Amino acid sequence: IIDGAIALSLDNKIKEGYKFIVNNYNPGDDIWLFGFSRGAYTARCIAGMIRNCGVLKVDREIKSEQVDKRADLAYDIYRNRDAGHSPEGKESEDFKNTFSHPEPKKQIIKFLGLWDTVGAYGLPAYAIGEGFKYLEFYDQSVPSIVKFACQALAIHEKIAFFEPCHINSNNSGTIVKET
Repeated sequence: IIDGAIALSLDNKIKEGYKFIVNNYNPGDDIWLFGFSRGAYTARCIAGMIRNCGVLKVDREIKSEQVDKRADLAYDIYRNRDAGHSPEGKESEDFKNTFSHPEPKKQIIKFLGLWDTVGAYGLPAYAIGEGFKYLEFYDQSVPSIVKFACQALAIHEKIAFFEPCHINSNNSGTIVKET
């Protein structure tokens, strides 16, 4: 119940989703992400993480502990608001060049399907040793690596923490539809 109220495991859910993609991705694959409510928030964060850090390369020589550490580093880069950690920043570019598959020519995420994304101003989360913090998107625009993004929103939501989070288009040709 507490996790449902304050999103204790949201960081882990984002990293787990990213690692699932990492462990199953082959160059040329299309990625389809779907989510409802906090799951939609999670899907948007995973898309942002892929935009900032790419998809990690995994081969037989890389142990699962190394994948975990690199996924944690990718998550830290995604969450950091310093300019060097922005999608085009030095830290992000160095990470992608060192650990990730080369960026494909096409938009890697074919479809981002969202229902009632919550967290317009971030979601409240509790971090041991840090107290409450807000988990926010790196930016409010759909990442440029997404080809199609669609969201269905409830029009009568009244709870402040669950205020709908609209999706904003970008300048990269992503087709965005919100109803």
